[in-house]
Amino acid sequence: MSYEPQTFSAPDGTEMVILPASEYARLKALVEEGEDVADAKTVLARIEAGEGTMPGEVLDLILDDGLHPVAAWRRYRGLSQAGLARKAGLSQVWISRIERGGGYGSRTTRQRLAEALEAPAWALEEEAEPKEAAMRASNKGRKYRPLRERLEASGRNVVTLRFDEVAALVGGLPQSADKHREWWANHSGNSQAKGWMDAGYEAEPDAARRLVTFRRRD
Repeated sequence: MSYEPQTFSAPDGTEMVILPASEYARLKALVEEGEDVADAKTVLARIEAGEGTMPGEVLDLILDDGLHPVAAWRRYRGLSQAGLARKAGLSQVWISRIERGGGYGSRTTRQRLAEALEAPAWALEEEAEPKEAAMRASNKGRKYRPLRERLEASGRNVVTLRFDEVAALVGGLPQSADKHREWWANHSGNSQAKGWMDAGYEAEPDAARRLVTFRRRD
């Protein structure tokens, strides 16, 4: 170093050091690099222990679509809730409760689901409490408000839109909207469904033609 760091005492007695901005940036980068290395070592340790990894498609469903880890893995494996329930030896009602953020109830239940989904148990960990998950779902539902307004303004019993048109209204659609019919599921636990169900419609997607037909409910 070609400089001598300057030191001084803060009013509360804390010893402070003055560094050039470039040196501060260098040290900060080293710290961040060290944190990245630590994170990478943790993941590698899990892999070496045979815990497995999380496919990018599953991560996209969790981050982009706001799905519970169980729902994300289930869709990735091409399973319905009923199909997963049979494989895991649980009831469909219980699977539905878990995917809505109701918790696993026991570590054994989570392990059974991990085995049925062929997923590492750590990948089914919930990062947020049910209340926080509900808040995220509520915030995500606001994204689809322009779609609801478009349907309400149409005054028609049947409205057909291209996926591209829906994407333009809501600021983009995730890949799962193209790949998974479940993304368009008509139930209250599906946060994006608020975009059409609150307007009184149900969605009928046609992935092959990239169209979705909204029909007014009786």
